[in-house]
Amino acid sequence: MLSRIAPYLGVIALGGFALLLPQAQLSGQVMSLATGAVIYSIAAAGLGFLWGQSGQLTLAHSSVFGIGAYAAAVGAKHFGLDFVTAFPWSIGLSLVAGALIALPSLRTSGHYFVILTFAVGEVITVIEMRLESITGGVNGITALPGAQTLFGLRIGGRTDYYLVVVGFAVVVFLILLALIRSRWGILLRGMRENEDLSRSLGVNVALHRLIAFALAGAVAGLAGHLYMYFVKSIAPESFTSHLSIIFLLVVLLGGKTFLLGPIIGSVVYVFVPEFLGLSPVRSQIAFGVILVIMILLAPGGLMSLPGRAMARLRARKKTA
Repeated sequence: MLSRIAPYLGVIALGGFALLLPQAQLSGQVMSLATGAVIYSIAAAGLGFLWGQSGQLTLAHSSVFGIGAYAAAVGAKHFGLDFVTAFPWSIGLSLVAGALIALPSLRTSGHYFVILTFAVGEVITVIEMRLESITGGVNGITALPGAQTLFGLRIGGRTDYYLVVVGFAVVVFLILLALIRSRWGILLRGMRENEDLSRSLGVNVALHRLIAFALAGAVAGLAGHLYMYFVKSIAPESFTSHLSIIFLLVVLLGGKTFLLGPIIGSVVYVFVPEFLGLSPVRSQIAFGVILVIMILLAPGGLMSLPGRAMARLRARKKTA
């Protein structure tokens, strides 16, 4: 019984630790970085679930993330929607976008599909630039409101919003954990390992793949919604394929098959350049080098290192 609930308790404990972070009286800059890292971890968790569980990789994830952000921004700018009432639009539209991106995967696979998702992402960016009357075109939408209330509770400054974002992250990771441990999660991993065998057993691979993409899109849309109310201004250049590469890097750093991998990857990506004082260009070079090293020495990501170390210790004890 304990082994079944231990992972859930671990996620809750990690969330509780994150909620206590403001008690350390950290600077506003650190709290902003922490908020950004948690939002990135939510978005990357959707990609990590899709890639790690079903074996499908997309380079249009940032575009779906952007759809969630634009849905919230347009809702606030043109329809007077607030933080809560815009949620269904952000999540719903991103869910639909994720499902639509999955449709080409029913006919293509492997690197052909990855290239296709890259092209889809670029098309979405162009559309966002062309719809000037709605999205503001190249200039985007500025002077957007921050999150003021959540179910009647007032959200004040950086610390309050950080707590809200952490709360959403805990819920998202608990849901993803439940799905990973469910029969559906087992089915997805079976499809990932041997798609032909799954088909021969009567599994509707296309349907389950579509659902996985839709779920990843919904998670990205939620993160995009939180991102919009965090930065309070958005533009198409914020959601290009470069951001998809960042999400990919975050997942690889943490470990694509580990639920908490995106959290570790996001923290490393956001905080390491800041603490080392690296410029944006130098930080990209540094992460490129780190990524090459990770692929060569720890392809399973940082989360795989403790398990690898324990395996080596057991091997040494057996040979001793």
